[in-house]
Amino acid sequence: MGKRLTLKTTPPERLVLASWAMPSLEGLDAAQKERFHSLQKAITDYVGGARITLVLQDLSIWKEVFYRAYEKCVALDERGTPFGWVGLLPYLEITPRQRRKPLPKHLSKGLAGALALFLRQHSDIAEALESYLLLNAKRKPGGEAGVRHKSVHMEFLRLCEAKDPDKQSWPFTSRRRGAGAVRAFTETFLSQHYDAIVATQYGDKAATKAKSGNGHVSRLVACMPMDIVEMDEHAMGCLGTVRIETPEGSRFLDAGRMTLLLLVDRHKGWIMAFKVIFREAANAGDAMDVLHAGMVGEPDWAHRKDNQLATRPLAELDERFGWCGFNCLLLDNALIHLADELVSRVMSVSGCAVNFGPVKTPARRQLVERVFNELERAGFKRLPQTTGGGPQDPKRQKAEEAARACVLSEREIVGFVANLVRKFNAKQGKANLAASPAQRMHALICGPERDQYLFPFLPPLREGEADLSKSILKVAIRGNKATGRRPYFSFLEVEYTNPAIAKDWTLLEEQVELELHVARNNVRFIDAFCRQRPLGTCQAGGRWRWSDHSIDLRRQINQLVREGYIENDSNDDVVAAFMKKMANEYAKAQGNSKPFKSAVRHIGDHHARREVSEDSAHSEIQATAAETAVNELLDRASEATASQYLAWDDIGALNGEGNDA
Repeated sequence: MGKRLTLKTTPPERLVLASWAMPSLEGLDAAQKERFHSLQKAITDYVGGARITLVLQDLSIWKEVFYRAYEKCVALDERGTPFGWVGLLPYLEITPRQRRKPLPKHLSKGLAGALALFLRQHSDIAEALESYLLLNAKRKPGGEAGVRHKSVHMEFLRLCEAKDPDKQSWPFTSRRRGAGAVRAFTETFLSQHYDAIVATQYGDKAATKAKSGNGHVSRLVACMPMDIVEMDEHAMGCLGTVRIETPEGSRFLDAGRMTLLLLVDRHKGWIMAFKVIFREAANAGDAMDVLHAGMVGEPDWAHRKDNQLATRPLAELDERFGWCGFNCLLLDNALIHLADELVSRVMSVSGCAVNFGPVKTPARRQLVERVFNELERAGFKRLPQTTGGGPQDPKRQKAEEAARACVLSEREIVGFVANLVRKFNAKQGKANLAASPAQRMHALICGPERDQYLFPFLPPLREGEADLSKSILKVAIRGNKATGRRPYFSFLEVEYTNPAIAKDWTLLEEQVELELHVARNNVRFIDAFCRQRPLGTCQAGGRWRWSDHSIDLRRQINQLVREGYIENDSNDDVVAAFMKKMANEYAKAQGNSKPFKSAVRHIGDHHARREVSEDSAHSEIQATAAETAVNELLDRASEATASQYLAWDDIGALNGEGNDA
C-alpha cells in the first residue's frame, strides 16, 4: 500500500474540482494531450482520497512532475481564484524561475540566474543599482542624459568591488564579469519602469503616445447635454487684419494669426460659445468671457454690439437655458486655465467640477479639436491670407500681403467665425444619427426626451454677486482727511471715485477693503461694494474718463506711456491719443516694429470687443451725477476766495494724477 503524500499547498479535501474550467486543448499534439489527461486523472483521484503512489505508478508519472502540476493548479491568480486545469497546460509558468544553487567561485559555466541570486543576497547593491538607473533614466540632477548599458555595468562592478576588494567571487570570476546579465537586467528594469522614464529616454512624442492604448478606458463619457463641456484655444490658420483710421483714410494692417477660444458640449457636439482674440495670447479673462457666453446661451456674447440682436438659440426654446451651468469642465494645464480667479469663480458660479489634463494632448479633448479642424477646412484655409499647415504649405502664398489686400475688418472677421460656428451646429453628421447638433438639441429640449434629463439650470444671482463677465478684485480705500484728500481707490494706475464714496469719511477711519466688480470689456466704470453693501458706480478719473476701453487696452497703453511711446497730459483722452499715435506712425512703422505690431493687435481687440449699453456697469444718470460732482469740485477749487477748499496740487487726484497724501 502506498502512503498518502503531504503537500504544502491547499489540502485536497478543500478543493472543488467541479468549479475548475476546462481549457481548450486545440493546438496540442497527441503526447501533450495524453500528458494533460494523465495528470488530470491523478489529481482527481488524489482529491477523491486514492493512494497517490499507486496512481502515479499506473500512469507512469514521476512524483516531482505531479508535485509541480498540483501546485500550479491550486495556485491563485490575480483574482484570488485557483488556476485550475489551466495549470496543466505545457510551457506555463505560474511563478518566475529563481536560482537556488549557490554561485560557484571559480567556474565560468552554470551561471544561469546568477545576477538575480546575487542581488537577492546583496540587497544594498540592488538598491544602489536601481537608484543609479532611476537617476539617469529620469535625468535627475547629477545623472547622465540617458542610460547606457556599459555605464550600468561599470557602476555594478564598482559596487561589487566595494563589497569584495580582492575580487575573489562572482562576477569577477566569470569571463565577461556579468556584462550580459547586467544588460538583460537593465532592459527589464526600463521596461518595468517605462511610464516613469519614457519622456526622458524616448522623447515627448513617445510619452504622449504611450498615454493612450493602455487598455484602460479613462475618457469621461457625457450622459446628457451640459454634462461635460470642453474648452480649448487654437491659433487660426489665417492672418487677422485690423482697420486703422489715418489722415489719408482707412488702412488695413495684418495682425498675425488670431486665436480662437471654443466651448463645446461633448454629448451632442454643440458649439456653445466662442471668442476671437487678436492679441498674442489669450488670458484668463478671455476664458471667463467664453464660459459666461456658454452659460447665458449666447455664442457670440463676447463680440455683440448695440446694433445687433442677441442670438440665443437654446434660450429661445426654453428661457431657463439663458442661465444654465454644466457638470464638468475639461481644460488643459495652460497657465490661463490655472488662474485662481478662473477656477474658483467657475466652480462657485456654475457649480461644475474642473478636470485638468496635460497640454499637447488633443486626444483628451477630441471633440473640440475636431471642431477646430472642421472650421479650418471649411473657412480659414479658404481665405487668401491663409497660413496653411506650415511654412512650406503651397496654400501659403504671401499671406501678409494678401491679408492687407483682402480688406476684412475686425467685425467682418468675427462675423465670418460666427457664420462658421452656426454652419457647424446646423451640419448633419454620423455622430448625431444623421441629424445636426441643432436638431438634436431641439429634440432634447422640446421633444419627448425632455423628461429624461435633469439639466443644470442655475438659480438667480444674489444681490452683490457677480457673474463670470466681471472680475472680482479687492482694493484698499485711500485718502487723507487732514489734507482734504477725499476717499478714492486705484485700479491699474487710475483713480476712481463717486459722490457717495467721496463723502463717506468713515471708509478711511475703518480702513476697509472695497470689492470691485470689473467688467473687463469696459473699465471706464466699475461697481464698488463694501461688506456686501453697494457703493454705486465709480468713474475713472483724469485722462481715462473720456472713452470706454477694455482692461487689456489699458494695460497696453500704460506700458506704452511708461516706455515713452505716447505723450499725454493728465486731462486729454488717452485712448484717442493712442489711436492718433498709431495712425501717425503707420507710414513710418509699416507694421514692422514690435511696439507697433503689438499695439495693432490690441486695436483689433478693442474694435471687436462687446459693446452693449444695457449691460454696462453704469447708467446715464449715474455717469452724469459722477461727472457733475467732479466738475463742481473743480469749479469750487478754482475760485479766488476758495481758501477753504483744496489747492490745485491736492485736488489732482480727481484728474487721476496719483498724488497720494
